[in-house]
Amino acid sequence: MKQVYVIIVFLLTHFIYAENNSINELNSAWDKLEQTVLNGDFRSFKSVYHRDAVLVNGITKSSYPIKKAFEGWEQGFIDTKSGKIIANLDVKFSDRIYDQLTAHETGIFHYYTINNNGDKNDTYVHFESLWVKKNNAWLMIMEYQKSKTDESQWNAL
Repeated sequence: MKQVYVIIVFLLTHFIYAENNSINELNSAWDKLEQTVLNGDFRSFKSVYHRDAVLVNGITKSSYPIKKAFEGWEQGFIDTKSGKIIANLDVKFSDRIYDQLTAHETGIFHYYTINNNGDKNDTYVHFESLWVKKNNAWLMIMEYQKSKTDESQWNAL
């Protein structure tokens, strides 16, 4: 009986550690995304996405490969890297469901830019993301930008 108890405690401890490790790794992936936006590091930004990732755009009611989205986003990274603008990304979560190899997250992201005149352009978007862990790296396989929102909903979250 004592051996069974030890095995159960070991398995439970291992499971809890793996779950905590997964959330820490996911947080690190989001931190990397935020840093790449801030630094205008387009190459590193793209590395967080699975090569076959999909962007679902609920705002324009369209869905397409992430590579097409990258084409539209690249100029912002160029402008940030050159100092033409300051860009920032912050994320808040309303739900995070995950295990050791997969994750689905829901929340709001706040993306903003500040140009050389000091004009700030804020965008708040309800999002969902789907992640897979491949070769010890978390990769976003789907980003669903559901709908625009506002600062009051951001603050409420």
